[in-house]
Amino acid sequence: MVWRRGPEDSEAFVAACAAAKVTAIGAGDAVFGTVPPDLVEACARHRIPLFEVPVEVSFREIVDAVNPSLWAQRASGLATVLGRQRGLVAAMAAGARLADLLSPVAADLGLACWVYSPTGRPIAGSDAAPPGGELARAFLGATRLPATAGGYTLTGVPGRPEHRLASWFVAFSAEAAAPSGLPDGAEELVSLVALERAQLDEVVRVERRLADGLGRQLATGAGAADLRAGVLSCGLEPEATFVAVVAGLTGLRTPPDLTVAVLEEALRAVCPHAAVTQLADQAVLGIVTVAPEVDVPAALRSAVEALTPGLGSGRLAIGVSAPAVGLATLPGAVAEARHAHRSASGRTAVVCSTELASHQLLLARVPADARDAFRDRLLGPLVAYDKAHDADLVRTLAEFLECGGSWSRCAERLHVHVNTLRYRISRVEALTGRDLGRFEDRVDFFLALRLSR
Repeated sequence: MVWRRGPEDSEAFVAACAAAKVTAIGAGDAVFGTVPPDLVEACARHRIPLFEVPVEVSFREIVDAVNPSLWAQRASGLATVLGRQRGLVAAMAAGARLADLLSPVAADLGLACWVYSPTGRPIAGSDAAPPGGELARAFLGATRLPATAGGYTLTGVPGRPEHRLASWFVAFSAEAAAPSGLPDGAEELVSLVALERAQLDEVVRVERRLADGLGRQLATGAGAADLRAGVLSCGLEPEATFVAVVAGLTGLRTPPDLTVAVLEEALRAVCPHAAVTQLADQAVLGIVTVAPEVDVPAALRSAVEALTPGLGSGRLAIGVSAPAVGLATLPGAVAEARHAHRSASGRTAVVCSTELASHQLLLARVPADARDAFRDRLLGPLVAYDKAHDADLVRTLAEFLECGGSWSRCAERLHVHVNTLRYRISRVEALTGRDLGRFEDRVDFFLALRLSR
């Protein structure tokens, strides 16, 4: 009772204890010989139990009397949590999914929560989920977690790779937040979400390995039978309408597979299943099958806009092919997407091949066997002559066209006399039966040289 200087102190002291949710007040009678009436009245007003502590009773005795009860309650609560966790793990091992378990567990804990992807795509949660777009932007842009936004407390659930752009997040009602930032029991729900995410990451790891095989087949120009098998192994239909997407993430020090995870998430706005693989030049290729009414570029632009707060100084460039019907058109669609990606590189943008005009897009739509035949018919005699005579006709032809047919400029770039250049061009014309003075023949050579790159 050393805190009490006068009767008015009791009201202030008891009000502070009530605000701190004190269970009870033990008042010692060493100072006043008994409990002052003003303290009794204040405790009655604030509905706080009050008991008198005689001088001969030490504080240690009170602690020893109370602690066994407290530890028993804590042990009971821990046993309940552990039992529930074991039950959840067993249920998920038996095939139950997060969408089936999250709502009843959250209700049992007296909480409402929702799980979202980094683009704000709903994954699981209680009824009446709040819109995920604004919450996702707040999650990606938060300087630290947990964070609050729009009346909700947000915390992340990392996956593979461990980056916020590849993480799920859980939204709780901010009204239930504890001093730590999360409501009581939230950690149990976050653990449940993390378990689902770990299982999904294992599935994705297998799918990526299959997609890598398809990527190698496309890069090496595999035959139709091998390409068909690769498409089927990725769960795609060979006769469907394909869209190829190439993405690149620059300007960030990120895990090497982050671009793969980002493109997988972006493509879920288009199709629930996609084959995504890393390319040799650090870009990422994604292949999806789509219905005719799906506007792929628009869906990807919305996804990129949602992810932008998490990019910081980074740039996410995406190139999209036009729809390609049937397996035979898939390599051409990939070439289109690559060209569109090059047009978008260096900035955060989604560029569709239909927005561009280039001979490369025209060539990409020609079947591979027709392109090969065209190139071999035109350049085959020059390649054979160069090998047999250690000549340089193919390079000379390329430089001549690059110089717009200027004899002097081409000779200077090749470091040869103009007469030597004229002799080489005459050999090109003799071996191919073409006339480099004709514009049409120059165009054919130009396209053949582009196809050989």
